[in-house]
Amino acid sequence: MKSQILVYFLSIFILFSCKNQDKELTEMNSFLQANFEFNNRTLNKNKGDYYRIIEEMPSREIEKLNELDSRFESLISAIDRAIKNKEKNLENIIAESNEILNEVPKIVDNRKDYLLPEFKQPKTDSKDLSLKYIKNRLVIAMAYSFEYASRQTYSVDGLYKVDIDSIISRKTDSGIKLTLTSRFGQPIKENRHILINKIELNGKEQKIDFELKDNYSFADIELDSLQSGIYKMNGILRFYHREQKFDIPFEKEFKVE
Repeated sequence: MKSQILVYFLSIFILFSCKNQDKELTEMNSFLQANFEFNNRTLNKNKGDYYRIIEEMPSREIEKLNELDSRFESLISAIDRAIKNKEKNLENIIAESNEILNEVPKIVDNRKDYLLPEFKQPKTDSKDLSLKYIKNRLVIAMAYSFEYASRQTYSVDGLYKVDIDSIISRKTDSGIKLTLTSRFGQPIKENRHILINKIELNGKEQKIDFELKDNYSFADIELDSLQSGIYKMNGILRFYHREQKFDIPFEKEFKVE
């Protein structure tokens, strides 16, 4: 999505900020409007990709992004009303815009290639120009956010987040079943593996035979009956992506009653 038009948009506005001639104002206003429409089409495409993905994989949904999108749409409407009604007070719009832009790095995990370059608001006497500049920064930031959230490699980009969140134990007719859950690991449906290095009870390694099975959560481990106590499991979450191997070590305690 990163295109030359973004760089052009930023540089041309900075060069223009020293000028206020009527002709240049008209040209810049036209350019900012066209640039917004271009980036808004990109945003809508990325947004469509994102919503198709979360329909198939609900665990990929990012609630914070949904909330941010609602605030973004509301602010864009407020900006359009301000432009139409020639409102002069920009303080609330600028404050809300800054709040939204400050949330974007969290959405894209601070990936520099999905962040807007840091430019100070250019000085200009034209309120319309300032408002349209804000609109463009907002739409580009949101387009980046939805692009990142809809990437097919999103799970790999965020592998550092993957961990075993909990281990749930329950008794069965044949022994004990341990269910391992992983919020960020679960959406990765293919080429995922879990390796168990050791299981300890009270600090001592136990020789335990187990059978590993995948299921809808993350993984099931079936074992013979275990004595009650606090156990510690040490292992590796292994993922393969584009002929690369990613090993993520984990260590988690669980209780058998």
